Amino acid sequence: MQSHRSQLREWALLDALGIVAGIAGGLGAVVFRHIISMNRQLFFRIILPQLRLDILGYNLGVALLPALGGLIVGPLTLKFAPETKGHGVPEVMEAVALRGGLIRKRVALLKVCVSSITIGSGGSAGREGPIAQIGAAIGSLIGQLLELPPRSMRLLVVCGLSAGIAGTFNAPLGGALFGMEVLLRGIGPYNAIPVLLSSVIGAAVAASFLGQKPSFTTPPVTYWSPYELPLYVLLGAIFGLLAVAWVKLFYAVEDAFERLRIHPYLKPAVGGLAAGILALPFLGYGIMGVGYEGIDRALSGALPPHLLLPLGFFKMLATAFTLGSGGSGGVFAPSLYIGCMFGTALGLAYRQLFPNLVEHPFTYSLAGMAALFAGAAQAPLNVIIMIPEMSGDYALIPPLMASSAASFIVSRLILKGSSIYTLKLERRGVSLRMGRYFNLDLLRVSDVMTRSVITVSPDTPLTVLEILFREQGYAGYPVIEDGRLVGIVTLKDLARVPPEARHKLRVRDVASTRLVVAYPDETLYEALHKMVEHNVSRLPVVERGEPQKLIGIISRTDILRALRRVVCGPEDVLP
Repeated sequence: MQSHRSQLREWALLDALGIVAGIAGGLGAVVFRHIISMNRQLFFRIILPQLRLDILGYNLGVALLPALGGLIVGPLTLKFAPETKGHGVPEVMEAVALRGGLIRKRVALLKVCVSSITIGSGGSAGREGPIAQIGAAIGSLIGQLLELPPRSMRLLVVCGLSAGIAGTFNAPLGGALFGMEVLLRGIGPYNAIPVLLSSVIGAAVAASFLGQKPSFTTPPVTYWSPYELPLYVLLGAIFGLLAVAWVKLFYAVEDAFERLRIHPYLKPAVGGLAAGILALPFLGYGIMGVGYEGIDRALSGALPPHLLLPLGFFKMLATAFTLGSGGSGGVFAPSLYIGCMFGTALGLAYRQLFPNLVEHPFTYSLAGMAALFAGAAQAPLNVIIMIPEMSGDYALIPPLMASSAASFIVSRLILKGSSIYTLKLERRGVSLRMGRYFNLDLLRVSDVMTRSVITVSPDTPLTVLEILFREQGYAGYPVIEDGRLVGIVTLKDLARVPPEARHKLRVRDVASTRLVVAYPDETLYEALHKMVEHNVSRLPVVERGEPQKLIGIISRTDILRALRRVVCGPEDVLP
């Protein structure tokens, strides 16, 4: 009973702290939005009039604004908190997976500064990455101040992140799903309640300051016919390929800036200048900044059809230059913009091809948004809910589901579970693949295997083996002959021999010589997959290239014990 009461007290505390994180995250979203607006006023109303440079009918001073923003952001991020550059979510994922939810206290404040400057000066980036990192840092700060165990601090990080996203996009369920699907890859009911509470509170707090209007305006009629469903599935498949192209382009530009031989402080300025030049022919169309004005124009049918594909492609490039060079901002809003432009173009093409079937081509704009992000982020559930919340229209959920699922499948087959969020970490050697419990990818077999292995000889009598099983308690032993691994014998092998016949037989008579082995550089996920596939509970660990050189053994118990340490910390106990 005492244990049950203790769990209830812990749960009540986490619920209360989830509410606190929700209030703080919602306020953080409000402050962040206002500071972006202030910086936009500073750059476009005060600085821009002093930079009038008319060339070929364009004011080149507009392109200099994001470059100037980059000159400020570069030294700030690299000197005080390098983890604040880029889109922020991978750094939060790394903190949750590897550091028990520990995020440096300065991150929230600095992320507000550098992201608001990047976006406010006209850099092509979204608000979700920064507010996710800001909210997560707030949740981590609460956990650090209360000296909570790692499991609880991780949960508060998710609460803060979800509250920030819910507040900035007026999407409480979408914010909660973002945290649970993207950050935790799933969550149980015990931990879901604090996340849901924080997300709802964050959205309510932000709405009390910012109002409840949707992030963008949907078409006046959102209608779809069941006969259009194959067209939405086809859209999803096409956008799965487009999502892969978007991810690869993003990281190709980032790699190019890594190789660029100039001072790191200057790289965000170069990226900002490139983004500004790309935006010059399309001022007012959303290439600069978050881009929702461009989405609104596309959804209302106010964009000329011949501009849709160029706008989508230029937004890709501008975002890649802004963030790949070291600017600070998110990829969610740019992904929506890109998906909207290409989705609108495809919807108009559908109407030309199937005029009797497609009455409302702009509904494909919303499907394009969902499909592109579902494929790029490998997060279909989140975007299926978040797009309707952001648009205030839930009529298109079925086609959004179809297009997002198709995009997710296609991109997953090509990216093999990686996403625009996880690839950044994989390049650092941290594997957090989407679609499975990623902590199993964090550790290698060599990290958890038992090195002092009890072995038996092929000539060991089964009566001796029986005593060994009874006294040592292990379920299997490697069989070694002349220093070489020749097989493995398990309790099941012994059980198949009647007790009265055991004194006549030796280990070589019952041991298995068809070995399934693990290698020290494999991940725990790979080792566990072998165990499940071959229905074994332990694997001998051998050197690659020397399959008979035994260096250890790993069991399911070893993996579960290691996983518990990663998830809970060495002193925490699961309820």
